Amino acid sequence: MARPPDLIDDAVTEILLRLPPDDPACLVRASLVCKAWRELLTGPAFLRRYRAFHGAPPLLGYSHNVYDEVPYARFVAADARASPFSAPAFGRLNWWVLECRHGRVLVQSFERHASSNLLVWDPITGVQHQVPVHMTYFCHTAAVLCGVAGCDHLNCHGGPFLVVSICIPYEEEEEQAVDFISACVYSSETGACTSSPSIQFDAYIEERPSLLARDALYFTLQQGRRILKYDLVGQGLQVIDAPDMFDGLAYGNLHLWSWQAGPYGVAEWVQGRVIKLSTLLPTTGPLISLGVIGFLEGGTYTIFVSTDVGIFAVMPKSEQMKKVCEGGFHHAIAPYMSFYTPGTGGVLIFNLYNALCAPYTFLWCCFLLCSLKSFSQTISK
Repeated sequence: MARPPDLIDDAVTEILLRLPPDDPACLVRASLVCKAWRELLTGPAFLRRYRAFHGAPPLLGYSHNVYDEVPYARFVAADARASPFSAPAFGRLNWWVLECRHGRVLVQSFERHASSNLLVWDPITGVQHQVPVHMTYFCHTAAVLCGVAGCDHLNCHGGPFLVVSICIPYEEEEEQAVDFISACVYSSETGACTSSPSIQFDAYIEERPSLLARDALYFTLQQGRRILKYDLVGQGLQVIDAPDMFDGLAYGNLHLWSWQAGPYGVAEWVQGRVIKLSTLLPTTGPLISLGVIGFLEGGTYTIFVSTDVGIFAVMPKSEQMKKVCEGGFHHAIAPYMSFYTPGTGGVLIFNLYNALCAPYTFLWCCFLLCSLKSFSQTISK
C-alpha cells in the first residue's frame, strides 16, 4: 500500500507549525532541509497559519540608547543564539530610538545629511521612511503605530503607519514660556500631517516609549509624576496626575494601578495587586537602583524593571520574573516584537553561519526526518 502523500504533507505542516517563533533559527534550518520545505515555509498560506497559531509576535530583543560623545542606539537580543539581528545591523551611531511598535522602530536621527530628524525603520525588511515634521513646531517625543483599522498586528510589515509627535510651537520655545502643546499626526498612507487642538501645558516631557492602550497613547511627564494622554479617536490631549506612588515602586514592591471610572462617572486611580519583587529577585541585599523602564503591549502584560543585578521582565498575571539582561541601569528600553520567518527579510538576512553551524542542527534535522519516515511507515500499513 502506497503512502498517502496528502497525510504526510499535513504531518509536515503540523510539525513545522509548532516551531517556536522566538527562535527564528529553527525556521531557517527547516527551510534548508529541502526545496519542498522551503516552498512551504515561505508560502503565504503557511505564514498566515503560523502567525495565527502562535498569536502575539515574539520578543526578539530590545533597544536602548547610550551617549558616548555621540548618540548611539544599541540592540540587545532576547536570545543571542536565536536573534536574526547582528549588533552592527541594529545599532547605529547618531540614532536615538524613541520606541518600537507593530514591527517598526521610530528613530530620532542626528545624522548630518538626514532630510528629517524622525524616521520609521522596519528591521525585518530594511525599509526606512522619513517622517516630515512641521517646520514651525519642535518635536519633544513621538510614537509609531499601525495605520490599518482593525489590524491584528501579526504582520504589519509594508503597511501604512501613523506617527504621533508631541510638539510645541517654535516661537514658544524661543521665548522660554511654553504654555501650549499639541499633537501632530503623520499618515504614511496619505502623506499628510494633522494637528490636534492645543492645550495648556507646564510639564517636562520624558524621552521614554509611549504606551498604547485601547484607543489612546500615554506619555510620561516629570519623571512619571504626570501622564499625557492622546485620544486617537477624539484626537485630543489630556494631562493626568499619576498616583502618589507615581513610579509604582516602593520598598522593593511593584504596585499596580488602573485608571477606572469612579462611582459618579469620574475617572480615578484604583490600586490593584502588589508584587513583592524582593522575593522574586536573585539577591538578598537591599535594592538601591530600581525602576520601571518599559512595557510589552498586545495582551502579554509584561513590565520591564531595572535593578542592581540586571533587567527583569515581570509577568503580573503569573507573578513570574525572567532576567533579560545583565546589570547596568537603563533609563528606558524599547522592546521589539515581530515574527521573523524565511522569505520576509530584505536587508537583515539571518546569520546563516549561526543557523547552520549550531552543534545540534544536524541532529535536530535528522531527528525530524526520521520521525516523519517512521510516521509514514506507520500510516502506510
